[in-house]
Amino acid sequence: MAASIWPEIKNVRDEKRHELVLHGADISRRIDSGGVDDSLFLLEHLNLLEIFKTTLKELPHSVGQLSNLTSLVLHSNQLTAIPDEIGKLTKLKLLDLSFNQITSVPKDLDKLVNLETLNLGSNRLELFPDNVFESMVNLHVVDLSHNQLTDLPEDVMSPNLEHLLKLQAQDNGIERIPDGIANLISLKHLDLSNNALKEIPPEMSECSKLKELFLKGNKLKDRRLMKLIDQCHAKSVMDYLANLRKKELEKSGGKGAGKGASKKQKKKSKVDDEVADLGKNVMEVLHFQDDRSLNVKCSESVLEVRPYILCCVVKGLDFLKSSNMFKGFISLQNKLHEEICDKRHTATIATHDLKSVMHPLLYDARSPVEVKLVQLFKHKSTSAARLVTKLREEAEAERKAKKRNTFSGIHKYLNLLNGFKKFPFIFDAEDDVISFPPITNCEKTKITQETTDLLIEVTSTVSLDTCKSVMEALLTGMLNMGCGSVNKSEETADEEGVQKLTIEQVKILNPEGQLKVVYPSRTDLSGDQYRVIRDYD
Repeated sequence: MAASIWPEIKNVRDEKRHELVLHGADISRRIDSGGVDDSLFLLEHLNLLEIFKTTLKELPHSVGQLSNLTSLVLHSNQLTAIPDEIGKLTKLKLLDLSFNQITSVPKDLDKLVNLETLNLGSNRLELFPDNVFESMVNLHVVDLSHNQLTDLPEDVMSPNLEHLLKLQAQDNGIERIPDGIANLISLKHLDLSNNALKEIPPEMSECSKLKELFLKGNKLKDRRLMKLIDQCHAKSVMDYLANLRKKELEKSGGKGAGKGASKKQKKKSKVDDEVADLGKNVMEVLHFQDDRSLNVKCSESVLEVRPYILCCVVKGLDFLKSSNMFKGFISLQNKLHEEICDKRHTATIATHDLKSVMHPLLYDARSPVEVKLVQLFKHKSTSAARLVTKLREEAEAERKAKKRNTFSGIHKYLNLLNGFKKFPFIFDAEDDVISFPPITNCEKTKITQETTDLLIEVTSTVSLDTCKSVMEALLTGMLNMGCGSVNKSEETADEEGVQKLTIEQVKILNPEGQLKVVYPSRTDLSGDQYRVIRDYD
């Protein structure tokens, strides 16, 4: 035990707080000299414990005494193993052990029956004990990415995991997908990119809610499927797998359309599909114009900080259609930040009134001391460094007032900047900052109920595919809300009430000024609940 109780632990004990966060160089020095203070494990009232970015190599067995923990966050340490006693933490809903050096997990992990999020990404895992996942009936998110797995745990496909929404296992050496993937009836996001897969089971097509599918970086035998995957077109991949599945069922005598379907039936089916399409909402995509369309140039320095960005313009919006339309749009962004953006850890959305955007734009990383900006809903310019300091001071004051360690509002995103000497910014043609991801956008391009044309920006530290998924989710949400226009392109009475969202492409340029990506491209926007009309088809 340490010579004296750590002050952070003493404060939590004396103030009867339920949350404790320990991180940084000073904590590492204490761990190196005497280990974790044993007093920590007497705080049985704790609900949240975070120890991250330290030299912690071993989690004491006493962790099992913290029986009221609902969140245990131990990412970015030097852990090599997890004690069996972790199975005593049966109230856990979140367990984050990512970015360590863990080689195996205990069998007792299966006792965490209330777990909703399990993050074991970026470790050295090679295999799992049998039947660890089968009892975790409340799992929503599983992250096994960046390990050394050659097999996915068989029971991660258990029908008991009916709430599983997101499964990530990219950057391993996984050779096959276990049978039963169709059991994951709620699965929306699956990332198995950069593995050693040779085949994709056709039954995956039965995962009806699966919209985000990442399979690049595998050497599949089916070249046609490989081509569809390389085009990042999830719907086309699922349709192709569905066709293979249909053939499997026909071959085995299962249920499915027979080869003897008449030409008349097929023709009727095609006509029915076309009529059904006419009733769908419309995404209209306008091709960029080289002489006047908006583009964003990326600098070399920003590629090291927050490398992925997508933008597009949405035109002809009407937030005045109803009294709640604008409020609903803001709520949509907030919801996506919490869910698909994983509380801004994977991506951040920013929106700008296009009439106030002076382009071309520059996406750059600079020292926060040198950059001045006017924060959203403020009128006074301040340096980015001072803004962050002020927000941290506000967060600390709020924490003390409410006797807790978690933050709310914009303050909870400040840790996303930790460790960076330069911060990412988007500058307009007048060298004014219009966006400071992932923290805030700026007053200059603030949107209002009167905004009709919108520049949308999505940035990420994870991948371009992540940006695309977030952007499509936002555009689909806007279309379904009805904040676009009523489609009048079809001269039929049935078209009344069909909504249309008009989207103009935006080009992202590399540091040399060459085209890096354009959004939306021909392979983007693949939802089957709407139809896409492109003015360049």
